[in-house]
Amino acid sequence: MEQKFKIKNVTEMYLIFSLLCLCSSVTYGQIPDMKMAKKYGLTILPPDEKIEPAPEWLQKADMITMNKGVWEGYKMTLKDTLMTRIVRIRAQNGPLEKTEQYPVETISSFDGSLIKGVSLISHVPHSKKAYEEAHKQGFRVIPYVHFTDIHTFYADQDVFMFQHPEVLLKDENGKWVHIPMDGSDRAFRFLTCANSPGYWRLSLAYVKKMMDWGADGVFIDNVGNRRPCFAPKFNSGPGNPEFLPYVHEHLFPDTTESYAWDRMLQTIRTLVKSYGEDKIVILNSGIGTPFQKNGDCCMWESFIYSWAWEGRRQTWKDVKKRAQDNSWFLQAGKRITALSFLDPGRKEAKDDAFWAFSAARLVDFIWWADLNGTGAESLYQAHMGKGFEPFKEANGLVYRTYENGMIVLNDGTEDQIAELSLPAAFRTRRLMDLYNNSQLIQVKSNKVKVSMPKKSARVYLLPQNL
Repeated sequence: MEQKFKIKNVTEMYLIFSLLCLCSSVTYGQIPDMKMAKKYGLTILPPDEKIEPAPEWLQKADMITMNKGVWEGYKMTLKDTLMTRIVRIRAQNGPLEKTEQYPVETISSFDGSLIKGVSLISHVPHSKKAYEEAHKQGFRVIPYVHFTDIHTFYADQDVFMFQHPEVLLKDENGKWVHIPMDGSDRAFRFLTCANSPGYWRLSLAYVKKMMDWGADGVFIDNVGNRRPCFAPKFNSGPGNPEFLPYVHEHLFPDTTESYAWDRMLQTIRTLVKSYGEDKIVILNSGIGTPFQKNGDCCMWESFIYSWAWEGRRQTWKDVKKRAQDNSWFLQAGKRITALSFLDPGRKEAKDDAFWAFSAARLVDFIWWADLNGTGAESLYQAHMGKGFEPFKEANGLVYRTYENGMIVLNDGTEDQIAELSLPAAFRTRRLMDLYNNSQLIQVKSNKVKVSMPKKSARVYLLPQNL
């Protein structure tokens, strides 16, 4: 893996960090332990605050999906794996051959006909065949990965916890910490230490495995500030009799876990980009944190619609505010992707889909959804192209024209019929109304008349772009 990086050897890395100490704001505590880096076979690059644009294909994307219906014969099994581990039996601890569980994901085939033209599929099976089959049909695909915690009852991203207890975070009392989610501690899931060189090595090896299999990048979940790890203070004294002796070390001594996490994300990004500048990293969420720069794209989860509530939550005003707050990110060529959880059982599911897609695209977010059963499946083919101008607002109507069509959103509480003026560059005599079964509407003298129910959205495409 080292040859993928530009820095050639440990001596060169040490000199770079020494210069950074003299010439920048990097403090002593932020310099990695280079002997430890060498011990674990890690190449540590200098801190990087540059904001590099996302690949052009992602900048042009309208939609992402994680549609699970495209994977024919998908199966996840826990494969029995015989190995020796230390087990407490009655009053004694000792080695015992026992079966552990290793997750294996398989598919029989891939059918992307429903989502043809969608820029990216995320959360794909961790399967070389899945990547290969999707690529044959022209799709880019990335797997879901996480580095905040580890499952204890199976090999989580190729790591058995009992083989690597040194990667677990400890609190100020020397205790391992369950991951807190939904207001409760999750059983069988412990927090990991982003400052552990062993966890860096294991995590980078797994990302490399996914990229070697053909992934177009990775989706990294749970990107947020990390709680402090006090494990090195508890290395002395008797060990845990259920594990072989281990030492918990920190790659960046005397600094914060969040700083180490930022550097780990930077290193993952560098590894992914070593497979090509068109490869990507998506973060969930990273928005508003120091980690945001490490993603080509950051996700706004539960955008307007969520599994956690019924109906519409955020408003058009909220969407504009989030876009304004992240204008620096968007203008740098990065992207925000807005994930909506749609309920096909809602009678308003089709309207929900058109509203969320339109709100996202009006502010240059990439929309993310699974449209199966919503009645809005036509949105998979809504590729708007470059916007001719920023969105316009008047009397509760918001609209914007693109190379391939137009989006109109009625944020008002009344139905409206309006005649909208189109830019001179927008030349067409007709538009197709995706919401209304591709019904044609006329464009006369660069003006179009639209009928917009209250709190609704419509997507219109040039006839040749459907």
